Amino acid sequence: MAGNNRPARLNRTLLALIGLVLLVAGAVVAALGLGLLRALLPGVDPSAPLLPAQLALPTWAAYVAIAAAVVVGLLCLRWLLAQAQRRPKARTWTLPGAGGRDAGTTRIDTDQAAAAVADDVAAYAGVSKARADLTGDPENPTLQLQVTASQEASATELRRRIHDHALPRLRQALDTESIQARLILALDSTPPGRTR
Repeated sequence: MAGNNRPARLNRTLLALIGLVLLVAGAVVAALGLGLLRALLPGVDPSAPLLPAQLALPTWAAYVAIAAAVVVGLLCLRWLLAQAQRRPKARTWTLPGAGGRDAGTTRIDTDQAAAAVADDVAAYAGVSKARADLTGDPENPTLQLQVTASQEASATELRRRIHDHALPRLRQALDTESIQARLILALDSTPPGRTR
């Protein structure tokens, strides 16, 4: 499953690096402001202005700074949009017929198969919402199932029902012996009797 979620690994790595850089920069600035680095950097005076008074920046420098800020902002926006598009792309699987050459083939859209599983699970008692994604290939399918259930629902019973009902139906539809499944179960925080 780790290979299916490369963007998450990249995000964690980038966020850890950015966080580390910001933490070190913040610690250095705090130490400079408190005067703790005067022994190491005697020439650094916290009360001195950052830029000399006689320094005059060219007029184009402001435009370059604005352009750089816009580029960085657009890159950040692109990164945020990529987070919202984490759903795997739908694929069409071609399954060979069981009766040999004359049996024909079956085409299954992974989004439709996953939606059927989600509809099955959403109909279970205590489930308020279900979403499924089918990834991998026809020989090694992987089902990712996100279920939101009421706080009164039994997680054990819900897991058993998915294992005994929804997964066998999907295995039968795909004509496969095994399916890797990942279940994410969330409890609905809406108080009972309150509509959303």
